[in-house]
Amino acid sequence: MAAEDEARTAALRAAFDRIAPDYDRAGPGCFAHFGRVLVDAAGLEPGQRVLDVATGRGAVLLPAAERVGPAGDVLGIDLSPAMVEAAGAEAAARGLPVRLAVMDAARPALDEAAFDHVLCGFGLMFLPALDDALAGLVRALRPGGRLTASTWRTTQADDLQHVLAAAGHPEAGAEIRALADPDALASALAGAGLADVAVVESRATFRYADLEDYWQCARGTGLRRIVDGLAPAAADAVRAALATRVAGAVAADGSLALAASALIATARRP
Repeated sequence: MAAEDEARTAALRAAFDRIAPDYDRAGPGCFAHFGRVLVDAAGLEPGQRVLDVATGRGAVLLPAAERVGPAGDVLGIDLSPAMVEAAGAEAAARGLPVRLAVMDAARPALDEAAFDHVLCGFGLMFLPALDDALAGLVRALRPGGRLTASTWRTTQADDLQHVLAAAGHPEAGAEIRALADPDALASALAGAGLADVAVVESRATFRYADLEDYWQCARGTGLRRIVDGLAPAAADAVRAALATRVAGAVAADGSLALAASALIATARRP
């Protein structure tokens, strides 16, 4: 692994460890919503073996475990130990039998043909060598097994991303943009040797109690490393610009209704 990739991996691990306590914990539950959408698209059946890549706090893992039932087997892997710990606690609280492991999806230590389904909710764009990572995930699928993945088309923090970029932080959302195009996502999966690749867009509107609720939810994403690094005056300026940008979405009670959309890709190992 190149030194540059190692440094990027370490930075990602630290970033997701830091946001794990707040990740999709407040606000409208955007990740949980799209996790259920992904599981529905995968068409899981009772008794199947499922791998959930970049499991986070379990937005995909938990509905997958519910779908395959006690006769199934679900393994969630994540680069972040804090995320794995949080997902384990969520699963235990719901009485769901899942397996969890701290593992780098860029170099997955997985048996060949071990799973009927590989799922990945909003994780592919963070892999430093996507082609190599996909090859490892495809090997983990049995022939005929299916990979289902989501990427952001428009994130739930899209308005803040635009404000931060205008304020001199073009890196805001850079990883997201790499696979925000349906053709780019389909091409990546086809290039990994997968067949029957299909990509659809799923769109939903999420309601936030107020601008502060939206701000705190955005801090539970990868934008936190930028937001929390702003000087007080810069943070005030960003918040003022954000308020102006979303003014048209504010209801009479001060709540915000903002849309987000995901690309849901399905494919099959020949």
